[in-house]
Amino acid sequence: MPSSPSPQSPDSTPASFAAAVWSSKIAFLIACIGAAVGLGNIWKFPYMAGTQGGGAFVLIYLISIFAIAIPIATAELLIGRGGRRNVVSSVSQLAKHTRMPILYAPIGIISIFTTFLLMTFYAVIAGWVMAYIWRALTGALNGLNAEGASQLFGGLLANPREMIFWQVAFLALTGFVTARNIRSGLEKANVILMPLLFIMLLLIIGYGFVAGDIVQAVTFLFTPDFSKITANTILSAIGHGFFSVGVGTAILITYGAYVQGNMRIGEAAMIIGLADTVIALLAGIGIFAIVFAQNLAPGSGPGLIFTTLPLAFAQMPAGTILATIFFLLVLFAALTSALSITEVPVRWIHENFNIPRSRASFIVLFACFIVGLITVFSFNVWQDVRLASSGILSDKSLFDIKDYIASNILLPLGGLLIVSFAAWVMPVKQTSDYFGKANGFYKTWLWLARIVAPIGIIWVFLANL
Repeated sequence: MPSSPSPQSPDSTPASFAAAVWSSKIAFLIACIGAAVGLGNIWKFPYMAGTQGGGAFVLIYLISIFAIAIPIATAELLIGRGGRRNVVSSVSQLAKHTRMPILYAPIGIISIFTTFLLMTFYAVIAGWVMAYIWRALTGALNGLNAEGASQLFGGLLANPREMIFWQVAFLALTGFVTARNIRSGLEKANVILMPLLFIMLLLIIGYGFVAGDIVQAVTFLFTPDFSKITANTILSAIGHGFFSVGVGTAILITYGAYVQGNMRIGEAAMIIGLADTVIALLAGIGIFAIVFAQNLAPGSGPGLIFTTLPLAFAQMPAGTILATIFFLLVLFAALTSALSITEVPVRWIHENFNIPRSRASFIVLFACFIVGLITVFSFNVWQDVRLASSGILSDKSLFDIKDYIASNILLPLGGLLIVSFAAWVMPVKQTSDYFGKANGFYKTWLWLARIVAPIGIIWVFLANL
């Protein structure tokens, strides 16, 4: 058991964390991969690749993962490993050697607010997935034509009561896990769900290989047309790297706080980034193999998995079974990410206010439900509400505004603050020790974290204003 720390020992573990450590390195890595793998991989990556030119988008996306996302992921793990507390306390503890540690407090506060805001619409979208599992099981996807697929999704968005029902169902499922301690909650859920997710993903790819057009899918994703690389393509690819790996939210700071002492942080971050990227690419191959086999358009946008894919499933052998497997896959991905998103504010409330995890989970998820109603109503009763007629928020729905603030402002800002803090404020001796003997790896990270990643983040941030 880790001992209680002295106030001067940032590397020690507080008593409240004594029973809150991952049982093994494998469990920690599985949980972190589960945190990274979510709707960004299965839902957002395929539709963005479809609308941004396929291979051109994928090429920039891969570069951004290794040059920006993985360095930030490493920074988050370093802060968590060094601070051994919730995100606010970890940053404050590690900044004690500076003249004005209070200057770094906003890093934790911004991260907590970002994860909360993300969860207020993440749960709603995950609720759509649960609704489509039910539709697949009850035969509602059978015999769909293009008009029927569009009407089915439109009918869901137009029905606030049904959306609220599935939103609550997903939040309750999330709360069932986060109310428990680390090993019986987050760790156990990820150890069960992630292998199942990977098996189902392989089944989808296998089906695409047998009954789909796997060759065209691979060609579309991995043959870049450099004429399609525009400033917008680069901006979208880098921005999605944040969303996909989940950096800038302090999720990995929170998970890193539960790491046992002998974990090599750089290697862990690389494994997490690689696994997340591989799963996104595999999901893209499987989805586009099915889409192309039915001569459907890959560039259908956010509705790709809710309109285009159900239409494809309806026209393929064993389509109902395939649809059920696919939407279960998406649900598992959504749940593992939702658990990590929720853990950031839950851990802060649990530790800062000294209240049980179960109560902290209820507070966070109930607040997410209330604020999440804005997302629900923005697709129906408030669909015409606009807060601005000009400027960056012009013609944006309430959901679009929340998404814009979280994805285009808070995530880049959080990522910039986190990577800068780890690379410039934390002592080099401390951060290098956490890399183990990989000195060359550490120097590469330090260069990327101090120069390359901040420049990329600032460009994304300014371009989105």
